[in-house]
Amino acid sequence: MAGGELLGRDREMTLLDGWLAEAHAGQRRLVLCSGEPGVGKTRLAEEFATRASERGALALWGRASEADGAPPFWLWRQVLRAASRVADAQRIAGELQVATDLAVVAPEVFPAEAGRARSGGAEQRFQVFDAVSRFVRAVAAERGLVVVLDDLHWADRPSLLLLRHLVGDPEPARLLVLGTFRDTEMERAAAVAELIREPAAVRVDLRGLTIDDVARQLAAATGAAVAPELVERVHELTAGNPFFVSELARTLGTWRIPDSVREAITRRMDALTPRCRHQLRAAAIVGREFSIAVVAAVIGRLVLRCLDPLDEAVRAGLVEPAGVPGQHRFVHALVRDAVEAGLPERDRIRMHRAAAEAVEAFHAGALEEHLADLARHWAAAAVGDRAARWAELAAAEAMRRLAYEEAARLYRLALDVSSTDLPDAERFGLLLSLARALQQSADPVRTRETVRLAVEVAIRMGRSDLAAEAALLPEVTGVPDVDQALRTLCENALASLGKGRPDPTRVRLLARLADAAMATGDMHAAAAASRAAIDEANRCGDPAATVAALHARHLIRSGPEQLAERVDLADQLLAIAGDSGDAALRATAHEWRIDICFAHGDLAGVAAELERFRWWSERSGGPLTRWMLWRYEAALAQAQGRFTEARSCADAAFAAVAALRYPAAVPVRHALLNAVDHHTGVDPRAPHIVEMLAAGPGDPATPGHGFQIMNLLAPAALLATAGHLDAARAKFRAAGPAGTWRTPPFFALNFYAVGVRIAIRVGADDEVAALRGLLDPHRGRHVVSGNAVAYYGGPVELYLGQAARHLGRLDDAVGDLENALQVARDSGARGYAVEAAHGLAAALTRRGRPDDHRKSRAVAREWHGDALVLGMEPFQRDLAEWGATWDTGAAGLTRREDEVAGCVARGLTNREIAAALFISERTAENHVQHILTKLGFANRSQIAAWVAARGNMSTATE
Repeated sequence: MAGGELLGRDREMTLLDGWLAEAHAGQRRLVLCSGEPGVGKTRLAEEFATRASERGALALWGRASEADGAPPFWLWRQVLRAASRVADAQRIAGELQVATDLAVVAPEVFPAEAGRARSGGAEQRFQVFDAVSRFVRAVAAERGLVVVLDDLHWADRPSLLLLRHLVGDPEPARLLVLGTFRDTEMERAAAVAELIREPAAVRVDLRGLTIDDVARQLAAATGAAVAPELVERVHELTAGNPFFVSELARTLGTWRIPDSVREAITRRMDALTPRCRHQLRAAAIVGREFSIAVVAAVIGRLVLRCLDPLDEAVRAGLVEPAGVPGQHRFVHALVRDAVEAGLPERDRIRMHRAAAEAVEAFHAGALEEHLADLARHWAAAAVGDRAARWAELAAAEAMRRLAYEEAARLYRLALDVSSTDLPDAERFGLLLSLARALQQSADPVRTRETVRLAVEVAIRMGRSDLAAEAALLPEVTGVPDVDQALRTLCENALASLGKGRPDPTRVRLLARLADAAMATGDMHAAAAASRAAIDEANRCGDPAATVAALHARHLIRSGPEQLAERVDLADQLLAIAGDSGDAALRATAHEWRIDICFAHGDLAGVAAELERFRWWSERSGGPLTRWMLWRYEAALAQAQGRFTEARSCADAAFAAVAALRYPAAVPVRHALLNAVDHHTGVDPRAPHIVEMLAAGPGDPATPGHGFQIMNLLAPAALLATAGHLDAARAKFRAAGPAGTWRTPPFFALNFYAVGVRIAIRVGADDEVAALRGLLDPHRGRHVVSGNAVAYYGGPVELYLGQAARHLGRLDDAVGDLENALQVARDSGARGYAVEAAHGLAAALTRRGRPDDHRKSRAVAREWHGDALVLGMEPFQRDLAEWGATWDTGAAGLTRREDEVAGCVARGLTNREIAAALFISERTAENHVQHILTKLGFANRSQIAAWVAARGNMSTATE
């Protein structure tokens, strides 16, 4: 950079200016600036922040620490500190009622709230993230805000997760976040690169300067033009890297140009006095940014005697003031790296020990911010026991501040540096703490493996109680291998615990075993474990253990046959909740009752229970509770045919947990929207449909594994609705024969009903018959999931009738569809009433008995208006046509369709039909598809047989 001028970055500055204008208008932006070390990322950020400030925006900075010694959320702690210096942070936080949550990130900014206890967990952390997002949005509201986050590749994982939440917030904000990171640090850069998938994110990649810009930089640095051949040599050595160019510029005129930037920095170090060199090396051990008082303690000098060497280093351009009294920093991380690299290993170990002792002494009484740094220094000094102690304290502080990923790193460090003869009790404690941190970090595989190690240690100690405590930590994941391992853990812990007097721990283990057995598909073992949990809970009388047993039993008994028992389970849970005054438990009990009402098709009961659930959920709070509330609102709206409202509620439900990345949020939303699309139609060229087509059929499901089967049935149903029958057929076949499906009880009716719909559309007659047989025992029931309803699927008779019509069992079809129509009408499920009427009209027409055509037209005319009002375009189009059908007895076909049917019977192709009837080939194709739909047929040969049976060839031959 010549005289402070930013060279060769006009394109990047133009892009940044444009994104700043968008942010100023309320469209938040995340700009990720990548490049190799020294390429000028920070310099570009400084220039941009200055320019933004000149235009009236606030500019706040946070710099990640290169060493693993910064406190949790270090980036955002700096940002909130900076915000408190330029805005009334206390007032803003008070108005938003977020001071307690902000104190988790920056306790020194909100000291009055810093000591408050917190429950922890994903919902608590979501609340903290949301508080930071709202606070930043408020700070940005008046002038606009630029937040620069430097060196993101070194940021702790919790800081990156908070950033992702901030930029993913859908609320408008006058905010631009500029993050810089090294794309050469592949492992660390991968975590940053995840951010580029955020809709608000854009990326700028910095490359080296051109040879002309290098010439300008050299001229500015030396005060004179540099010979072209020398410019070319410098450009060749540096690839235009501005920092490298500046270092080599200092050596021009010497006997030889250095071959690397490290050599150039080493030469500058050699020119310093021995005292200055020694002091700089101590500073490099302390970190990129350092306190001169701590450095003085490391080398055993008075602070006053360190000032002259410090000034010497500043004059040499190696360090600079950090903006805080007593604090300095190396001008670039590369300078610190080069200085530290010159230390012999023995000196490095000695200085780390001195640094640890200096930090302990200098910050005594206020060590919370320095715990991880102390662990780093003692680990580097090879003093394992002291490093482990500080790492454990730092990890506990990180857990308290909800920085679970950082806590896991620190607990791992404590285990790694501990001596091999660490007592089993201490090793167990560290392993259990690590497992808790990993679980909160949503890392089920490592959680399970860590718990396995903890259980082994506990059993070795003869402590079955500790083995049980550890085994209870992991939860079911839906990943077969992980859940099988959890099941084994529970079985081993139960075996070590033995059987004796009723024990709450044993109850919880049995409940967890039931969950794991169910997740692995062993319904018999799951039922036995859940029953044993209930029995033992009744004997021991512990309310918390009873709740665990009720939850496990409720999930196992979530099939359509167990409604009566689920009513009793809900009543028991409600009684315990009433005794304890637990609002969240009351909300769960009403959630179970909502599911029961859906299963009875009692939509009025759903609405009543939903109001009770709303009342208690508002008192228990949390994003997951809001998600449950909105998803039930969506399901009720969908069931009643309020499709636009259903979509809005589904969007609100998803938004409530989007920042949590809650794994169930996406499939639940898709299930609801698929049910809506079935009734309203879907654009076959919609992006999500095109994406499904591109994905192909997918891998065949493991025989009998229900969870995998749903991953195939759901997209197959949507593809069938969109008319992509070949793709739907491929996915459906990948699920295997319906008779082999081992369905979780709560999904059974959904699987069978969706399967019927797909099988009919793709002409899989054998599967239609098989699925009808599986559904037949469930007459009188309704198609819903037995646990946490995602959508309502209507009466079972609807699907039985559709299957019977497809199979030609027309008397059965008419009877079932008449029943389905009556049930749907009575329950207020208007969309399913229209669908049943549509199927009934088609079945009557196809049966063709005396008066069937009149009845068909009457049904079509009666329900066409409802289809129109509800926006059920695929259904209303057919009902309108059938209600106005030319009365020839031709099964409800229009005059034109009757002609086309005759052509099909003659064996004509669509192209030949088009030529014969003077219509387009596409129109002929549509007519054939309508005929197939009306008659309930799957292929053209069935049309030909139907025409022949009625002697109806004449219309096509005339």
